[in-house]
Amino acid sequence: MYAFPSRFPSRFPSRFLCVFLEFPVPRSSCGVAFLCRYSPRSFHSTGSTGDKLKVAKPNEFDLVFKLQVPYYENIVVTRDPQIPGNVFLDMTRVLELLRNDPREDFQSIRKLLQIQLVDAQNFLVVDKLRSWLQSLFSQALNRMADRVELVDGVVSQLKYRTCGPAHTIVVYGEYEYSVDFVPAIRLAAKQNVLLRDQLMYFERAKLSHWEAIPKPLKIQTQTSSISFRSSFYAAEKAMLRGKHENCLDAIRFMKKFRDVKTNLGNFKSYYIKTLFLWKIRHEPESYWNKPVLIILTDMFDELEDLLMRGVLPFFWDPELNMLDVFTPHQISEMLRGIRRIRRALRGDGIRRKHSLRLIVLRGFSHKEERNLKCSHKRKQNNVKRI
Repeated sequence: MYAFPSRFPSRFPSRFLCVFLEFPVPRSSCGVAFLCRYSPRSFHSTGSTGDKLKVAKPNEFDLVFKLQVPYYENIVVTRDPQIPGNVFLDMTRVLELLRNDPREDFQSIRKLLQIQLVDAQNFLVVDKLRSWLQSLFSQALNRMADRVELVDGVVSQLKYRTCGPAHTIVVYGEYEYSVDFVPAIRLAAKQNVLLRDQLMYFERAKLSHWEAIPKPLKIQTQTSSISFRSSFYAAEKAMLRGKHENCLDAIRFMKKFRDVKTNLGNFKSYYIKTLFLWKIRHEPESYWNKPVLIILTDMFDELEDLLMRGVLPFFWDPELNMLDVFTPHQISEMLRGIRRIRRALRGDGIRRKHSLRLIVLRGFSHKEERNLKCSHKRKQNNVKRI
């Protein structure tokens, strides 16, 4: 794990989230009521940083902030029959309960839902929710004059953009970072629509909640505007928790290889994580006691096979092929890089320690890093000579 410098704001993402989300709207408004009563449970770090699998200096953070609708357990959740891994959120019963609730803030939320966020059939709409949140982020940044004081009186400039489901704040100045704020609709365990094989892993984690993400879809269907991506980050984290360090190290190695090879730049960390989730499901616990080299070689074999078939199933709904987003040319380029390292790892010369070191140096490090290591080695040799 990367160690933060002493003056680095190590709790930067969550601290910034609190500063940001408390600012945009008055406490009495429906915005604050809908965006939860803020507590450590209202948001969590995700991605490589949240999984403690980051292989580079952390300057990008993913934070999920949960939107908890009053009476959320009465949202009717159904599977999207046309888009695997996605669900519809029917707010009809929630609106009925809100209509009969005399509390002023709940009436404000009912009006917000009805006027801005649902369609004529009371389904929550992805783009409407994203637009509403975008207006809140923009208002907040305008009031903050696109700047924030984080620690030690250091003032940083801010820029805002959206990409997919994320609302990204880029911080410029002495500290430069970006934070992807990803909204998630909080749902109860009893509203789960997972199939039996996947439900087992959710239940093993003993979770009370899961989330639905307003992720815009490239594929347009009659219902894509109301289709939310189901998210089980906490269950995935539970599957990785307690695994032998060799498993986690193999993930880090594959992520590092991805970072080094330009033809794998589009292969997201989540795809690598998904590859390992399937391996965890299909292998006994004893498998992870094998040497990292064996595990890593097996995983590159499996990745090559999946790329050749053009299929990487979403762990929580295997009908969703996560590789569908890539063109045949992109798949071919990925295969080219994978085959080289796979052949190198399986070569006869791998048994010789210096050959393994050379493969790791060439395959899992940037040119600048290799030069730095060589320079360091030369210095050590010079010291020995002296």
